[in-house]
Amino acid sequence: MQDFYVVESIFFPSEGSNLTPAHHYPDFRFKTYAPVAFRYFRELFGIRPDDYLYSLCNEPLIELSNPGASGSIFYVTRDDEFIIKTVNAKEAEFLQKLLPGYYMNLNQNPRTLLPKFFGLYCVQSGGKNIRIVVMNNVLPRAVRMHLKFDLKGSTYKRRASKKEREKSNPTFKDLDFIADVPEGLTLDQDTYSALLKTLQRDCLVLESFKIMDYSLLLGVHNLGLAVRESQGSPAGGDEKKPQAQRALYSTAMESIQGGKACRDTLDHDAT
Repeated sequence: MQDFYVVESIFFPSEGSNLTPAHHYPDFRFKTYAPVAFRYFRELFGIRPDDYLYSLCNEPLIELSNPGASGSIFYVTRDDEFIIKTVNAKEAEFLQKLLPGYYMNLNQNPRTLLPKFFGLYCVQSGGKNIRIVVMNNVLPRAVRMHLKFDLKGSTYKRRASKKEREKSNPTFKDLDFIADVPEGLTLDQDTYSALLKTLQRDCLVLESFKIMDYSLLLGVHNLGLAVRESQGSPAGGDEKKPQAQRALYSTAMESIQGGKACRDTLDHDAT
């Protein structure tokens, strides 16, 4: 595929043109990077063009309150399908360079937990460039994650801060996982083997990209607790023990752009 470095550009004057409608904003230019490649990625994951445009453009986006460490701003679409993240020029260029290897990985490893990128765009107006990347939303707001962990496989400074713990839905780290879920999570053998194989392959891909700073995002939705909550009953017990109850696990690798990643949801009964 020769499209990885193609850039399509459309100018939107405020008075409109033969190709664009009139609008009440300053003139701007909209750039689409690698349009054919990203269209292929969307088709690979069953995303129809009309549905994609509807999600992104039909209603205003929701800005997430927790910005990334890099200063990026995150938005989620109203239907909870996609995350939109602002990126700087260096990050956008890096993602473009990764596209050939990313394309190969998706074809060879469709169950990858690496981020699913659906589009890379730039809006130019008033001498400013706003670059955004569109990804799938791994943790939709409609499904409450009773526990979230950001795991690196390291224990050095890997405990959630006091400020993080005070949040209504904190993201814990490796030392928290070891302390709060000492028995780990219960998976059947086939699921465990498949997950381990996928993680090993994804780590090799990241190594080939020369990426070192990545983590596994783990979300736990406790089905029993969710039922009690819906019935207005007190939660009771310790919700930091998902291995002893029926739960949904949502796993994803946070890497490359450091944002939300792809989803692989597992439904199991603990035994």
